[in-house]
Amino acid sequence: MRTSGVVMPIFSLPSDFGIGTLGRDACDFIDFLAAADVHVWEIMPICHTDSSFSPHNALCARAGNPLLIDLQPFVDCGVFSSRELSRMDWGRDRAKISYPKVAAAKYKALEMVFDALGSQPDSKFDRFREENRDWLEDYALFASIYEQFQCLPLPLWGEGVAHRLHTELDRLRIRLDRHIRFYEYLQYLFYEQWGQLRTYAAQRGVRIMGSMTFLLPETSVELWTDPAANDVSFRDAFADRWKQRLGWSRRLYDITKVYHRVDGQEVFAFYEPSWVTSDDFCETLLQIGRASAGDLAAAGRYTHAFQKGFGEQAAGRHLPHWYDRSAIAYVGTCSDDTIRGWIKTLDKAAAQDVNEYIGTALPRDQAWSVLRTMWMSQAAIVLAPVQDFLELGSATRLTGFENPADNWTWRLRRGSLTNRLAQRIARMNRLFDRGGRP
Repeated sequence: MRTSGVVMPIFSLPSDFGIGTLGRDACDFIDFLAAADVHVWEIMPICHTDSSFSPHNALCARAGNPLLIDLQPFVDCGVFSSRELSRMDWGRDRAKISYPKVAAAKYKALEMVFDALGSQPDSKFDRFREENRDWLEDYALFASIYEQFQCLPLPLWGEGVAHRLHTELDRLRIRLDRHIRFYEYLQYLFYEQWGQLRTYAAQRGVRIMGSMTFLLPETSVELWTDPAANDVSFRDAFADRWKQRLGWSRRLYDITKVYHRVDGQEVFAFYEPSWVTSDDFCETLLQIGRASAGDLAAAGRYTHAFQKGFGEQAAGRHLPHWYDRSAIAYVGTCSDDTIRGWIKTLDKAAAQDVNEYIGTALPRDQAWSVLRTMWMSQAAIVLAPVQDFLELGSATRLTGFENPADNWTWRLRRGSLTNRLAQRIARMNRLFDRGGRP
C-alpha cells in the first residue's frame, strides 16, 4: 500500500500556553491531515523528559510528558480561568518554546489541578493505578527523587538511592508521598487525553507513528531498576525486555519507529504487528544493537533520507530511484535541516546535482519539487516534516543548532495550515496514488 506521512511533534503544535498539547490543536492537525489525504502522523517521543527537554532523553520509557497535557478541560470544570493561565509566564516568543518558563508555569497549573481534583475519590484513577502498577510506582518515585535532587544525574544521588537500598527507598516513599501521588495523577491525566486523541485520529483515518530510542538514558527508571536494560549480550533477556517495550508501544501507536545511532549513522527500524512478528523484530533490533554501520549497510538496514544522497558524504541508496516497494523514506531525519535551509548549505556542484535531479533551480520551486520527487518513488511510505510543505527555512528546523538550548523549540504558528495547502498535498497524493492507509 502506497501512502504518505507528515512529521510533526506534538510539542510544536500551536498553543496559547507556550507548548503544543494533546488538546484541540492536535485534533485540528489531524483534521488537516485528513483533508490532505495523509494517513500517517509521525510524532516525536512523547515521554517525560529529563531537564534537557530532549524527547530522546526519557526519564521513563512508559511515562507521558506532563508538559503535553491540555489545560482546557480544567478551565471548563472551573479549576482556573483562562485569564489566570494567561497571567502566568509561558514565554513571549510564539515561534519558540521557552522550556524553563513553560515547565514552571505548567507544573504550577497542574499542581492546582491536583489540589482541586487529585484528592477526590476517582474510580478511574484507582483503576489506572492498578492496571499500570508494574511501572507507575517506580516511575513516580523516581520522578519525585529526580525533582528532589534538582535534576542531577542518577550516579550523583548517593549510593543508597542509586542502588535502591530498601531502607533508603522506604524513607523516601514516606517523605515524598504527596509528590509520588502527584506524578501518578499526571500520568492518569496524560493517558486519558492520549486515549481520546488516538481515538479521534483513528476515526479520521490517520495512523500515529510513535518513536522510541534503542538505548535508554543513564538517568531513567529502566536503568535504575535494571542496570542491564541496554545489554545486548544475551539474546533471550534482550528479547524479553524488548517484547515488553513493544507491548507498551502497541497500546500507544499504530506504527513504532526505533531510533539508534551506529558509528554516527542514524538507523531506524519500524514495527507494526501486521508487517513483522515481535520475535523477528526483536532479532532485527539485536542485530542493530550488535552491528557496526558497515554491517547494517551490508544487511540493507538503513534509513532512506533524500538529503543524504547529495554532498560530500553522499550515498546513492538515499536517492528515490533506488527505493523499493517496502521502503519507508524521509526527505530528511529530525537532525537534518529543512529543504530550503539544506540547499543553501550545499556547495555549487552538489546544489547543481540536486537541481538536475529534481528538475528545477528556482528557489520558489525547490521544496515542492523535492517532495514531488519523493512522492513519485516506489517507497511504501514517504514522510516529510510539515516545515517543508510550508517551505520554511533553517530557523524552523528541530535540531542541529549551534546553541543546544535552541533544539526542539520550534513552534508552528496558528493559521499556517490552510485549506489551500491541504488541497495541494491531497492532489499530490492522488496523482501519485498515495491516498491509501498503511
